[in-house]
Amino acid sequence: MCYKRILTLLSCVCLIGKIGLAQDTFLPPSQPEIYPGTETTMPIIIDGQLNELAWSETPVIDNFIQQNPKQGAPSSYPTEVKILYNQHGLYIGAICFQPESQVVVKNLERDFNFYQNDLFGVAIDGLLDKRNSLVFQVTPLGTLRDLQVIDGENENTDWNVTWNAKTTILEDRWIVEMVIPWNIIRYANNTDQLGVVFARNIRSLNEFSSAPAVPRSLNVYRMEYEALLTNLVSPPPSTNIQINPYALGDLQYVDDAGNTNSEFDPKIGGDIKWGISTNSVLDLTFNTDFAQAEADAQVVNLNRFSVFFPERRQFFLENSDLFSPSITNWIRPFFSRRIGLNASGRPIPIDAGARFVSQSSDHRLGSLIIRQREFDGTPASNFGVLRYSRNLSAQSRVGSMVTFRNDQSLGDTPSNNNFTYTVDGLYRPDPSFGVQGMITGSQDDITGNGLAGQLWAYYENNLVYIGLLEYYNRNYNPGMGLEILNDNYVMTAPAIFFDFRPDWLPSYIRSYNPGFYAYIFNSSVDGKHLFSYSGFRPVEFDFQNGANFYFTIEPNWQSLEEPFFPVGIEVATGNYQYVRYYLVAATNPASVISATFNSSFGEFYDGSLERYTLSGRVAPIPHIEFEGSYQLTRIHNLGINAQDDETYLIQFGPRLALNPRLLFSGLYQWNSASDRHLWNTRVSWEFMPLSFVYLVFNSSVTDTSDPLNRLNQQQYIAKVSYVHQF
Repeated sequence: MCYKRILTLLSCVCLIGKIGLAQDTFLPPSQPEIYPGTETTMPIIIDGQLNELAWSETPVIDNFIQQNPKQGAPSSYPTEVKILYNQHGLYIGAICFQPESQVVVKNLERDFNFYQNDLFGVAIDGLLDKRNSLVFQVTPLGTLRDLQVIDGENENTDWNVTWNAKTTILEDRWIVEMVIPWNIIRYANNTDQLGVVFARNIRSLNEFSSAPAVPRSLNVYRMEYEALLTNLVSPPPSTNIQINPYALGDLQYVDDAGNTNSEFDPKIGGDIKWGISTNSVLDLTFNTDFAQAEADAQVVNLNRFSVFFPERRQFFLENSDLFSPSITNWIRPFFSRRIGLNASGRPIPIDAGARFVSQSSDHRLGSLIIRQREFDGTPASNFGVLRYSRNLSAQSRVGSMVTFRNDQSLGDTPSNNNFTYTVDGLYRPDPSFGVQGMITGSQDDITGNGLAGQLWAYYENNLVYIGLLEYYNRNYNPGMGLEILNDNYVMTAPAIFFDFRPDWLPSYIRSYNPGFYAYIFNSSVDGKHLFSYSGFRPVEFDFQNGANFYFTIEPNWQSLEEPFFPVGIEVATGNYQYVRYYLVAATNPASVISATFNSSFGEFYDGSLERYTLSGRVAPIPHIEFEGSYQLTRIHNLGINAQDDETYLIQFGPRLALNPRLLFSGLYQWNSASDRHLWNTRVSWEFMPLSFVYLVFNSSVTDTSDPLNRLNQQQYIAKVSYVHQF
């Protein structure tokens, strides 16, 4: 690690603090605000009306303060919140004043985009650790969004639980009525208070506000600023078992150069969730299936990094943050896509698995075990993870993790064992400054021992972000993890970005955000330079309506010790210096028609490269949405043969919704680099909370220009999943 660079960063941080820049990033209050809850024995019907007598007898919370754009100013439109509770759960009612003509909702999809819709929501800190929260949000049309937030920054938006909310839109306001069951809030036994932050997005003004107030430079989920919801009588632990069985039929058809076959594969399986106590849960899975998962987006990769594809399978998404001590995706000791998927992303059957998570105000404990079946040349494998994290102070922690992977022998391939051992920590003495690090070692029967590490130090306030990111990799081989770059390397990445909001900016521009970043890669074996690039961004403007424009100049230095093959073109070994330019313009993402133009051009190794991407969305009403993109890549005089090439990537798909529970989505992709056409269509009907019927069609056609190499794969899936709570 480059400790001199870290000291330089800290010196810069201290200097900025001394000269007194942007002091309006205020500290958390010494005494949190108090919001009283009101117990009720009256029945509450969730209908978006707030017409029960209990609501009229409940105190009002109305101190919403802008976070952005005018930190500290009152919200442009008032919000009134009331809180009831009983032995079933928390009931939250909100009146969001706003003209009906200004209400913005772009679609009816669950887990909608935070920045594109009007919304009201609450973050709940059940364990009162002032760092982790569960977030529940709803749009004026009743679309739900729920997520887990760790350390006030890391968001797991794919976490889904059973709760309910209804809304009503009137001429000058929209009304929210929601219920959050106690059994999904992790809290200490016999607690009489919870930490809460209420948030609202007024999208027509591109304005965020919260109660209590949170600084503009920080995430609105930073729970050290939370208020206390008091006067509660929480229920004791009770039988809390949820079963989620499924049944499906899977018909697959393959035409491989004229050789055809089909196979019908029925399956049954499911998950069981047992809330052992108010702060611990055990999940079991049997014959796990992920047929409803969305398709991965195609890419044309022209750099030396592996492409990252996110996890989309629901079983692995809940509490995924606990098993991820990594800062980014560059080096991860555990990455769940290594389980149940092969290298090309095709499913491998999972026989069974279990996950246990326990949380309190001072620690988090998690364990995971999975059995993967032998399938299509892939050996049977066993996976295990054990994770522990301990809170040391208000916003600091230290943790450790062990992973184990056992690949059993198959044919002439011997068995193999892989372990990783990880220690990580976060030091955040105040909201603006933090240091997060991880060191991890691997032990593999075949590749031997390896070591890797990460370090991120940063300072941020309402004016500036300064950060330094360091990575180290030496023969590291995480059998259950991920490496974006497989070389033995040390990476140093400093960055500084500003958020200027002077009075002389035109009224339609919110901020001017120039900045600089660099990525420098050297060998961890001998220190030799591998490659590096830096970006100078003299121009970036964020507009009041959410539009964005920026221009970046990026010098590159590349040292190739072995040939490089972007889109199959051979680039010879040697040293290369060149400059690339990036121009990006995006319109208001909440308008009926929105678009983003992304272009890069300039030199590329010993040739030149142009890439133009135009993506857009048309959403005339929340029930109808079309998205698409067109990417053109042109290469000139590249490589040992001075080759030219041109590739196209087209993606297009509709989203149609009769209501928030019944949706159709489709995605067509054509990648000319691989001559591959893909279709993924899905109908989902949520007939009961988190109980679904799925109809899925997948199609992949490769090499259509040559009948002898044509590969046509089609898959038809019908699946029913059901959730029942005991």
